[in-house]
Amino acid sequence: MLTKTKQNKPLFDKFAAITERHEMAKLVGQSPIGVPFDKILSPTRALFQDREIVLVGTNNYLGLTFNEQVRRSMIDSIETLGSATTGSRQANGTYGDHARLEQELKTFFEMQSAIVFTTGYQTNLGAISALAGGGDHILIDADSHACIYDACRLTDAATHRFRHNDPENLEKRLKRLPETGGRLVVVEGMYSMFGDVAPLAEMTEVAHANNAMIFVDEAHSVGCFGNKGRGIAEAQGVLQDVDFISGTFSKSLASFVGF
Repeated sequence: MLTKTKQNKPLFDKFAAITERHEMAKLVGQSPIGVPFDKILSPTRALFQDREIVLVGTNNYLGLTFNEQVRRSMIDSIETLGSATTGSRQANGTYGDHARLEQELKTFFEMQSAIVFTTGYQTNLGAISALAGGGDHILIDADSHACIYDACRLTDAATHRFRHNDPENLEKRLKRLPETGGRLVVVEGMYSMFGDVAPLAEMTEVAHANNAMIFVDEAHSVGCFGNKGRGIAEAQGVLQDVDFISGTFSKSLASFVGF
């Protein structure tokens, strides 16, 4: 988005409190928003204002962004396919690599099908809002990521929050629902804001016992949990029981694409 106006407009009034806090933050040091690195040196280090710093906030969990095989593969793809598809698959067609990636993801996670999106955020927006519609019910953990809340806003389904990582509270809310309509429980494998892990075995059992399907966002756990790196569902032995899994390549897998 590009912006031009600097005048005070009613549209901007709601940002006044945020702007004030931002200005206060700048008084005590560097603004925390949009910190510009001079140069990225490695998966864990960068130059900032001519100083070498440690990237403690990075999601580059496995350090693959500088891996030689990863870099060579990306360069080869650009040389073969160009820099972009320049449009949606519906309009521009599906590249063979799209189909091969989806097949590999399906096989790796032992699921029936797979589809890739531009990002993990877009994955949850598209998948959750498409799965649940008018007359359905979405039940989400209260500490879910913003993209899950945004997905719920895009659907006509009723949204219900349950207490964080609390299978008993989830069950209570499921039992209060009317018999009609579909039910979708959405949780994260590992919660990005706190780093704690969902009790997926209990959540899955409660969901299925109450005629609900379960959707697990494994964005922050793929590559780091499970014998094969397939996330919390694998680590807790319920990969075969989970109905939907979403994830992203922007964390452990050092690239773009959500699935």
